[in-house]
Amino acid sequence: MSEMLRMAAALRAASDSELTRVITERMINSAGLVDIFDLAEAMTAPKLLGATLAGLPRSQAKALEQLQNQLPAEAQAVESLTRNFLVEKVESEYRLFPTVAENFAVITKSNGGQITVEPALAAVDSGQAQDMQAATDREAGICIFEILQALTELHFDLELRYVREVGRRSVGLPDIKRLASHLRKTNDFARIVYDLADLSGLVVLANGRWQLSTQAEKWVGWSQTQRWRHLVSTWRNILGDESANELLSDIKTFAPNIPNLDSLLARNYPLADSSVQSRIHRLAKLANSIGLTVEGSATSWLNATLDGKIDEAVKLAAEMLPVAQNKIICQADLSLIAPGPLPTATEIELRRFAETEQIGMASTYRLTTLSVTHGLETGLRPEQISGLLVELSGKALPQPVGYLIREVANRFGRLTVSAASGEARSSIRAADPILLTEILNDTRLRPFNLLPGAGAGMRASAEAGLHTRFEPEVIYYGLREAGYAAIRVDEFGKVLSPRVALELNGSETTAKKASTIVDDIQRIRAQDSRVSKDPDSSDIQRQIQLALKNKTKLQITVTNAAGLEIEYLLEPIGIANGRLRALDSRADIERTLPLSSILKVSLD
Repeated sequence: MSEMLRMAAALRAASDSELTRVITERMINSAGLVDIFDLAEAMTAPKLLGATLAGLPRSQAKALEQLQNQLPAEAQAVESLTRNFLVEKVESEYRLFPTVAENFAVITKSNGGQITVEPALAAVDSGQAQDMQAATDREAGICIFEILQALTELHFDLELRYVREVGRRSVGLPDIKRLASHLRKTNDFARIVYDLADLSGLVVLANGRWQLSTQAEKWVGWSQTQRWRHLVSTWRNILGDESANELLSDIKTFAPNIPNLDSLLARNYPLADSSVQSRIHRLAKLANSIGLTVEGSATSWLNATLDGKIDEAVKLAAEMLPVAQNKIICQADLSLIAPGPLPTATEIELRRFAETEQIGMASTYRLTTLSVTHGLETGLRPEQISGLLVELSGKALPQPVGYLIREVANRFGRLTVSAASGEARSSIRAADPILLTEILNDTRLRPFNLLPGAGAGMRASAEAGLHTRFEPEVIYYGLREAGYAAIRVDEFGKVLSPRVALELNGSETTAKKASTIVDDIQRIRAQDSRVSKDPDSSDIQRQIQLALKNKTKLQITVTNAAGLEIEYLLEPIGIANGRLRALDSRADIERTLPLSSILKVSLD
């Protein structure tokens, strides 16, 4: 039996909770997996497997080395390796999977073929440790506040902009730079924000675009502490129980003189390198970004996090977060100044109709035609916007602010984007033909190849509108990027809120939902069950292709001319023109079978 089949069998026998754990810890993208064999291939992929081995804690790395050298290994560590699908039990012996042995040999080669000696840790003076801990906690509180703000900003950015997937599950540099500039942070910080949003399930890839997930809607309603709890739980789940326990044990050994966390990581993960792809390096960066550490120094709530006491960690960290103030200053230049952090509910409501200019302990927002339009299309009424501003500022609105809100309300809905029929996928309509002509002649919109509607000739008319082959969603964001206050409507003229992630297909409206790892496992299980009981033609061809790729045999059930079912054990040679060529070693002949006659296929 090939390695992939043995791996698939082990995965099939594992519980859903075990699969969830290993997929989370290895950071596998389960959304693209079709069946259990896809998961087996992902588990044995050299790049991902190398990152997994490099992230093994010392006890497991040492046990793996001993098993490879056919030496006795510590039983608990071996069991952990087996649960992580790095070692398989054959009868009464434990053996490394072949690809694991190959990758492990490559990794340890740079260390002279063995695990490095445990590095010594320099303890910190107890007096200095107390002062350093207080300073570290204060700075970590600022880090937590900034990352929560950044993720909320990303939420609104994805709501207002079309961010495409670039490469494999990546974000384009222009989008990274825009977010970094908006946050007044580095590009690396912006990448970490996207990485955190992806790992924590706040964003999802759909049709080549990064979009808000259903989890993101919960994020909007959560308090600051609830948001941080979600991030810390995500980080702890990726780290895993075994790694967390070993790291915590080392920390307690040196308490209260806790050394720098980077030294602890070097001690506990002897195979980890400093490359960007390193799982441990990535976890260390994430720990810094979410306020578990500050430049490698542990916070007072790191121990509770490692111990799985997330509520205790949240309680300790919450004391370091800045106090919210329910107050803004509303100015005649259409700017809104928040002298301190706003309560979550207030900030979310304000962000529905105001753009951010500067984010920090004190933030600056601005009212624009586009921002107020966004508030109206998400369901706010003009009097609600005015009322909230009066309540927060404690004063009457400056005249320019009141004028802007009334003007936008009067013009709301004059420029619409909707789905079209026929070759044109989208239709742009406006009550003012001059506005349509301006859009038609706007050089920034030329990539959309906008054309006047039928019967309008080469000039735009209010009756015919403009048409394009691009989807309404793309045109909507394109118009807003160019500064036009467009809104989306359905076939009945109802306004579609950009806060609800919708995919329009003619008259059918379906919500886009991000699948969770649990959902993906259930889908893989269902596919595995269907293939074994009632496979369709694509399932059969996939099984044959897998057998060809892994050079393994197939158990095939076919029907003959008399309608009888016959079973063969065959080694496939090739598949072409709707026929399978395979070697029947029992009969010592080559058989050619029409795919249409094959009822069932299973890898042997």
